[in-house]
Amino acid sequence: MSRKNLYLFLVTLSLAFVGMSTSQVMAATVPGSIKAGKPLTIEGSITPGLDLYVVIGSEELFKSSDAIGAKEKGQLVKKFADTAIPQTYYVITTAPEQLATPKVSAKGQTKGIFAFPPFKYDVRVNKINEWSAIPVQAKAMLGMVTSEDQWNYLVYTHEDKFGINTIAKEQPIGGGNTRMVLSDYSVSKEGWNKGVSVKLDKLTGKFSVAMTPYKHIAPDSKLAIYVNGEKAGVTSIEKSAFFFKTGGIYMNPLVVLIGSFIIGVLFVIMGAAGGLFTAAFQVTVLGTKGPLGINAANTIKPTNLFLTLCSPITGLMTYFKEKRFAWPVAIFFALGIVIGAFFLGPNFSAKYLPLKAYKFYLGIICLVIGIKLFIESLPSSIEKKKAMKAIIQKFNAAVKEAKSTGKAMELGKVEFEKFNMVKFDMRFWGETFVARPLIMLFGGVLMGMIASSFGVGGGFMFMPFMTTVLGYPMYLAVPIALAGTFATSVGGIAKYILMGYQPDWIMAVCIAAGAMAGGMVGPKIQKHLPEIFLKRLLAAALIIVFMNYTQLLWFMR
Repeated sequence: MSRKNLYLFLVTLSLAFVGMSTSQVMAATVPGSIKAGKPLTIEGSITPGLDLYVVIGSEELFKSSDAIGAKEKGQLVKKFADTAIPQTYYVITTAPEQLATPKVSAKGQTKGIFAFPPFKYDVRVNKINEWSAIPVQAKAMLGMVTSEDQWNYLVYTHEDKFGINTIAKEQPIGGGNTRMVLSDYSVSKEGWNKGVSVKLDKLTGKFSVAMTPYKHIAPDSKLAIYVNGEKAGVTSIEKSAFFFKTGGIYMNPLVVLIGSFIIGVLFVIMGAAGGLFTAAFQVTVLGTKGPLGINAANTIKPTNLFLTLCSPITGLMTYFKEKRFAWPVAIFFALGIVIGAFFLGPNFSAKYLPLKAYKFYLGIICLVIGIKLFIESLPSSIEKKKAMKAIIQKFNAAVKEAKSTGKAMELGKVEFEKFNMVKFDMRFWGETFVARPLIMLFGGVLMGMIASSFGVGGGFMFMPFMTTVLGYPMYLAVPIALAGTFATSVGGIAKYILMGYQPDWIMAVCIAAGAMAGGMVGPKIQKHLPEIFLKRLLAAALIIVFMNYTQLLWFMR
């Protein structure tokens, strides 16, 4: 046996006699503060011959009853009662095998109608060990985590998508689990170890650990640092940019304004799907996370609805002023939408559309809209659109002429002989239409539910429903659709707030302001833009979003 190995053997043997009550930490240096998203470095020395365990965790603990979201609180309390855990928690160690085991696990759509390849796929993850499989010596090194209940709760927050997007918030690695048990990347080149450096000289006990905690930890949060079970210090988080408190992210508000401005311009070009693009913008670009105890999706939805609340107001006021609003059908449509958006959509969404499912089905909608945009760019669709535009221009010219002769008020008056819930004739702007209030009511309930579930206005459903199913002309359908969008937003936002899901008001205002500005600029530049090319480009972008959100391709996971 070499002299070095003999020395290590004697040190280890002596520790066994001394017992675990003896302090294992000789010295440790912890920075007083770091900027959010920047590396944290801890240096010091432990008793020679031992493995190193450095725990970094939120000093303030979270328990299920702290969640303010109705569905989240119910689900978490049922699973974990009042067990308290740190929101942020890492164990950086030279002996990761004591706490976790790398393995291949099924991810993606593991249940439901899409539970088949490529929507269901295998990914390599760092599977956290059961509490019973962890050695007693290692359990003593876990800092503020001292019980099996705490450990099980942490496993849930780092391995279950609902837990990750409700408590841990950190992006999973490669479509799998988020980071918790970490080791040196140069020794174990696994995805979860990227950016982690662990150096330990067992002969002298000197060590250094460097890693970057979750980049969106709220400013002034305190991270407690434990070295081999002993508290070594506390690090405070300094903000790195403007912090959207409810959204749970650091982001320059200009990014929100510019992005939503572009969405406003695109909305004018397409005529619909502004809410859909804004939802994708929040998920992909902004990365809205939500506050602790709220699933990320349940912050995205009400924040998104604020845009669809504001955007139709100007148009609706114009249509009311010009008497271009067919109220006998619009009222029933809006009433149905409010019912669906308030009583059904948010409850269904909070229960069945946490972020994992929300992204997946949002991707499916993106695919449908992408295909629709591509079809609209085909020659036959362009000709049809030209004919529609000609009809609308003719109608607008008739409105202008009626105004100049003083007949606008008379023509804009809605006339009918006898109201009937099922069917009656309605005269509006000199033409006769068949009004079906009951169909509008039930259709509104269904579409209001779907729209508020995804936090979108629903225009992509309203217009085809009225023009294709009911046969209404565009000039009649557009103001009704705007009223429907407004109704979705009012009903949806009100219910989400009552359930404990506040919008990020600052982010919502930025999104609405940018989108409305884009909506005003869009018409002025639309005629200078190559519409066919742009629609096909947007269709391709939406299909890419579909592939990303459904994790269809391996390199997007």
